[in-house]
Amino acid sequence: MRVVTSLVGAITVIILVPACALLSSTTYAFADGERVTTQELIENAEAYDGRKVVIEGEVVGDIMIRGTHAWITVNDDTFSERSREEGGELTGISNYGIGVWLPAREVEEIRILGGYKSKGDRVRIQGVFHRADPENGGDMDIHGTYLEVLEPGYPINHPFAWWKLILILAFSVVVLLLGGMWWKRSRAS
Repeated sequence: MRVVTSLVGAITVIILVPACALLSSTTYAFADGERVTTQELIENAEAYDGRKVVIEGEVVGDIMIRGTHAWITVNDDTFSERSREEGGELTGISNYGIGVWLPAREVEEIRILGGYKSKGDRVRIQGVFHRADPENGGDMDIHGTYLEVLEPGYPINHPFAWWKLILILAFSVVVLLLGGMWWKRSRAS
């Protein structure tokens, strides 16, 4: 019985120690910050000013390298989760996004930026939120300390809308006919 108990204990330690080490290495960087949305940051800017935060969202626009640091924009609205082409709903009145100032080495993992033709990499960022950052012209931003790519981006297929072309051609024919009739009438009088 003692041998079985010792064997079970040894196997448990052999399995749990590497598992705990793996988990702690991937989540340790985010242990300090409070998980928030950009909407919460915008609506409660004074309360979050100077605090460590963690945001998740889609990287959109461009990566702007500035010496040892870089600017990125992270959107975490409904479109960052599901585009209109993927069945996402039009909700709210605006996109929610925020500028993030990071060490340039942190953005090297980013492969695809979101835009009309692509869904950007989904990332998790830890950093300090600034309501009016004195270092960067008074803008609202996050000084990121760590970035992790959660999901890679991908191209978005926009099928050609043939009905729009047909509608434009039909309107063009109507305009030409009406213009021709007006021209004939004005010459006759």
